[in-house]
Amino acid sequence: MASNEIEQRKDELKEKLLKMGYFKHPDGRQLYEIGLEELKIMYENLKNGGADEK
Repeated sequence: MASNEIEQRKDELKEKLLKMGYFKHPDGRQLYEIGLEELKIMYENLKNGGADEK
């Protein structure tokens, strides 16, 4: 995946997470500090009713 595609996908996931009311990773990092794979995992967990915290 090209760098601009990665950034675009990260932005899409961050927007979805923000709309769900999540502003930070459960470990305290801001969404902009998280890589694509972690954002995907976080989003999928939340979408599927996971126990991740706000």
